[in-house]
Amino acid sequence: MALICLASPSLHAKTLKVAVGLSIPPYFIKEENRGIEYDILKEALASQGYKMEPRYVPLGRTLHLMKYGQVDGIMSTGRRDLPGCYTQPHITYWNFAISLKKRALNIKSIEDLNDKRVLSFQNAKHYLGPAFKKMALNNPNYDEIANQSVQNKLLFNGRVDVVVADRFIFEWFRQDPDVKKVANTEQEVVHHNLFEPSEFGAVFKDDEICKAFNIGLQELHDSGRYFEIIASYNVAKPNLVN
Repeated sequence: MALICLASPSLHAKTLKVAVGLSIPPYFIKEENRGIEYDILKEALASQGYKMEPRYVPLGRTLHLMKYGQVDGIMSTGRRDLPGCYTQPHITYWNFAISLKKRALNIKSIEDLNDKRVLSFQNAKHYLGPAFKKMALNNPNYDEIANQSVQNKLLFNGRVDVVVADRFIFEWFRQDPDVKKVANTEQEVVHHNLFEPSEFGAVFKDDEICKAFNIGLQELHDSGRYFEIIASYNVAKPNLVN
């Protein structure tokens, strides 16, 4: 029994309750307890003797749980005023304006979207800066949608000119069987680089956890495992323009 215990450090791992938003594939997939961001966090913590126990709640609720001590941490947040410590960034979200290559659209700035049929993710106009918000409010052909698989369906069927989406989220739904049933997703696309990437870190209540996580994260990078996790979800870096 002693040998088994020595060989199984996970038996002694400290469990951490971590607030996770509702599913945003491929970053975190509630139904399967996995995802790019989920796996990175889980493995970085596990390497330092911690077991992650996810608490799936709406994004706004994650902040509430952290403030009132009902969880040990939050997987990621853009807020900088939460109690606790912030880790090194572990994930990068990067939005692009994406169009079909065959359309040969000349899009070099947000203003170039003014006369286009644009479909963005929900609340994009509140996240992507004042120039984008101005375009969204003045463009009668601008719309937002919660179900991002619809973006792919409409783009590949020529129903919209441009979708605004995170690079990996777009690629994930491009491979979705339900999307492939109704659209030719093999068509080449262009990623117009109009937005800056956004780095996110985790927040934990204890400095010791943050330090341990940062060590585990660096080990994932040094070993190449970090990029293996991303590659395992069959998402590729986009071919950038602009």
